[in-house]
Parts: sequence; C-alpha cells; structure tokens
Amino acid sequence: MQCDRARELLSAFGDGELAPNDRDAVAAHIQSCGSCNGILADDRRIARLLKRKGRISAPPALAARLRLSIANAEARDRSWTKTGAADRYMPRSSQRITHFGKRAAALALVCVLSALATGWIMTGAGQVDGLERDVINAHIRSLLQDSPVQVASSDRHQVRPWFAGRADFSPAVKDLDQDGFILVGGRLDYVDNRRVGAVVYQRRLHIINVFMWPSPTPADTVPRIAARNGYTMISWSRGGLAYWVVSDLNSDELQLLVRLL
Repeated sequence: MQCDRARELLSAFGDGELAPNDRDAVAAHIQSCGSCNGILADDRRIARLLKRKGRISAPPALAARLRLSIANAEARDRSWTKTGAADRYMPRSSQRITHFGKRAAALALVCVLSALATGWIMTGAGQVDGLERDVINAHIRSLLQDSPVQVASSDRHQVRPWFAGRADFSPAVKDLDQDGFILVGGRLDYVDNRRVGAVVYQRRLHIINVFMWPSPTPADTVPRIAARNGYTMISWSRGGLAYWVVSDLNSDELQLLVRLL
C-alpha cells in the first residue's frame, strides 16, 4: 500500500472502522513507514487531549451548518459524476488536475468542519473554566470578610425567607446538623454575571459555600467534580436550579453533602 492511500484510511483505522483487508494492509504499512506511523500517533494524541477537555454537545445551529455543508459537497459530487462521461475525452493531464481538485475541495471541507467543531469544543471548555474561576473567587471573597453570611442563623426557616425579594428564585435550604453540616446562614453573591444565592454550611473548621441560581436548562445533570487552587468544586442541576458546592473540605465529605442536599 502506498502512503497516499494509507493516509486516506488512517482516521478510519484509528477508529476501528476499516474492513479486515484494509485494516491489515494499513497495519502492515505503518509498521514500515515512520511518516504514516507518526501521523497516526499525532491523531491519537489530539483525540486524547480533546477527550480530557470533556465532551460538549454541539449547538443546533452548528449541526445545521455541518449538514448543509455535507449536502452541498454531495451535490457537487453528483454533478461531477454526471459529467464523468465527458471526462473520458479530456486529456490525461486535465483529468489528473480535476481529480486532485476534487480531493483538495474535499480536504478543505473537512478542515473547515473540523475547525468549526474544535472551536465550539474549546469555547465551551473556556466557558466552564471561567465559571469555575468565578465560583472559586466568590468562595474566597466570602472567607476574607468578617462573616461569610448576610443572614446568620442555623434555622432554615429564617434563612430561606430572607432571600424572598432579594433573589428571583427560592434557594433550597436544609437543616443538616445531625449529619455534621452546621447551617451558618446565607447571603447574596455575584457569579457568572448574575446575582446568585449562597447557603453556607460549616463542617469542623471548614466553610462550605453552596451557590444556587436558576438552571439554564430544565434537564437534571449528575454531579461533576473539579479541583482548583486547593479547593474542590461539585456542580450539578436539579429541579430547575444549578448548584455549585465549593470548599477546602476533602472530596469524600463534600460528596456526602451533595447527596444530602
């Protein structure tokens, strides 16, 4: 197998999508071709980097653009196929130029679509990274104050009504003293360019901020754990609210609080 044919099949080979004959031929080729083997290694490295960034669903608008681009490419292919009979009467050099022109157009389309998809993934990852910074900064701000709360009470029947008229939603406030999480009180804060509610708990000497605001999507999500600058964050959505819990408490105990909430 020649390099140009092998490189056409490398992506499908890496994804395990080739028929047995092609798979064996590519495997044999990359064992003896350092260049193609290097391209395959680069593809796998990029795939691992993107996987570590997390999978983010593409927006409907991007999916529509991709389908339109693919449909246009298929239409051009059908047009070229219909003129194939005339191609037999073209000089061989012209046929070669047309052939490479088609391949170049297809490659350009793949590059554009890949750039669009990668750009969306990186943008989404950047948004998550920015939100994590906002949550950490809000937590640290509360620790720098004389008190991390604006309403100090261990009675949820006093803390929850305090938010009425101050927030456009009703934060969930629970009494978890018997589980070792002492309710300290609540306050308003500012995260991700919006006013949010913060319910504050304490476990031993550790302050825990539970940030809440209306979820941008109605669907519930499972808890996601992240760590930054020595703090652990857990985020999820439930019942129309987005939750972010942050503390320097260890991850196991913080996950216990999440289950109790």
